[in-house]
Order: sequence, then structure tokens, then C-alpha cells
Amino acid sequence: MGFKRLLYLLSLSPTFSTVRGEAATGISATAETNTECKTCPHSLCPNTLYYSYDEPLNVTCWTRGTRIVDSNLWLRSTSDCYVTEYDLTDNTTDWTSTLPYCGEDSEDEDLTLEDATTKYKTECRICTSISCDTVAYLKENTELELTCWTPTGQIIIDDPYWMKTTNNCYVAQKNLYSKPDITYLDPCGPIPFMEIATHFNENGTSEVNKRSSPREERFLPETKALSSPDHEVITPAYLINVTVGEEYAYCRTCADDSCRAERRYVFDQEVWLQCLVNTNGTWWSETTDFCYVKNSDFWQYPEGDYYRNPLCEYFDEPGSGPGDEDD
Repeated sequence: MGFKRLLYLLSLSPTFSTVRGEAATGISATAETNTECKTCPHSLCPNTLYYSYDEPLNVTCWTRGTRIVDSNLWLRSTSDCYVTEYDLTDNTTDWTSTLPYCGEDSEDEDLTLEDATTKYKTECRICTSISCDTVAYLKENTELELTCWTPTGQIIIDDPYWMKTTNNCYVAQKNLYSKPDITYLDPCGPIPFMEIATHFNENGTSEVNKRSSPREERFLPETKALSSPDHEVITPAYLINVTVGEEYAYCRTCADDSCRAERRYVFDQEVWLQCLVNTNGTWWSETTDFCYVKNSDFWQYPEGDYYRNPLCEYFDEPGSGPGDEDD
């Protein structure tokens, strides 16, 4: 074969480029936002890796999977994982003409599943930190199906493990009745920071999984100082850890002084809180003992937005709360 003929044939082949330090063949693309690259082209599948905003990647073939907004097209990268077409900057390329089909087997959704039940009121988040958007508010005793696990989430009390659910969001392991047997579950893989505003998803796995955008921030207005003069400012966490600042703090059956006291916490006792209730201008918190304490009985002020503590009313119905309504 002549040299000129060889050059001509090479010019018709997919571009050669280097991504993440490894030589690979494929057509160049760019991530428009943080996007997960998955083991299969479905939003519930574990992640192999993720691409950050504006990061280049190479794609080799196309397939069909979870519908993301207006497209069910997914592309396999040279790292042998799948990204949704919707998260790429170039939305004009006809990938089905430019790339070969990955094959029928590529459309399979291969998941590991395990049942679980929430012990406390639980926020199911789009990623594994309390700074991530809430997809659904789950009451105690809500039955879940878990799909994978990660040991690198935000530490809740003393536990960094989070579990992905078939609602396509993550719950902290600490909020479950028992630790799942992770030997039967896949690792979730690396999880990027994501926002609902840039990660629409209608995959039909549950009603609360349909995301609307943009959503309002739901942090409550800060009403008091963040700590007493004698106590340090504590790092926000969920479940919220506070200490009793009165001789006694009564935990009542409802958020009102007229309600029966079920428990009595003592001065400087550590208490864990789930959510907030405002009764005629007075703030109360529901504890992990499922009773209510007046916030003025604590050293700290849980109603401040510093804590990102949700209102108890958000958990009345799955997925309820400001901005969670379906469009």
C-alpha cells in the first residue's frame, strides 16, 4: 500500500487522542457539567468514574438507556463506561450516524438490589453530602431498595457510608434500621458533586425521582446567633447533634407545652435531632427518640440555616417540600 493511500485511510478513521493520560481511539467530546460515567447506560447503574465540567473525553459507540430530559442516547467512552448525551457540550452531532451502535447487550441494566427500611426521617440526596440537593423526604419506616454503597460520603454521627436507592438518590446508612450486607451490593464508584438544576432526570423508577428545575433553596432564615458565648460553633451535620442548656429539657409527644412529656433530658446531655417544627412562633425539634423538645432548651439554635435542618412537615408525604412538586 502506498504511503499517500495509507494517510488517506487514516484520515477517515476515528480521531486518536489522549484522555486522562492514556492513549485511546474515539471521537472527542466534552462534558458540559459534572457527569457520571456508568457501568451501563441507566441512571441507577454504578459509576466507573466521572468527568468534571469542561473535561474532554473520547466516545466510541452509542446505545439507548435512561431518558435524560429529551434524550435516551448514551455514549460509551474509551474508559469502557457510559455517559448520557445530554451532559455533553455538543448537542448537534448525530452520534447515531457518526458512531457505531454498541450492540443490544449494551442496553441491559445490571443492578444489585437489597431491601432496607429508614429508622429516622431521612433526606434522600442527589449526592453524598448534606450540601447536595434533596430529591425526596422519606419518613421513618419507609421501605427502600438499595442498589450500591459508598464509604466516602459525609460522616453522619460516626458513619461515612451512604447507599444509593432506586429513587436515584442517596441516603446515609446511619438513618437505616440496620447496616446492609454490602457483600451483596455493588460499590457505587466515584460520585461527583451534582445539582438538580443541571441534572434533570425522569427515569420512571418512582414518583419522587422526577426532578424539576430550578428549585428554591430551602434553608430557613437564621434567627439567632450560632452558639452560646460559652460553647464553640459546631460543624453542621445531619442528624444534628446538640446539648441541653437547661437543668431539664422535656421531650413531648407533640411540639407544644400542653403535650405530655415522654422523656426528660438533663443539663449538657447530648441529643440528636431529626427536623424542625414551628408552633405559633416557637421552634421545636423532633429528636431521634421521636418526641419534641423546645429549641430554647438547647445551647445551640437548630432553627438557624447554619444547620440545614429540614422542617418535619416536608416528610408528611414522600417527596414533598418546597420545589419538589412535579411540573
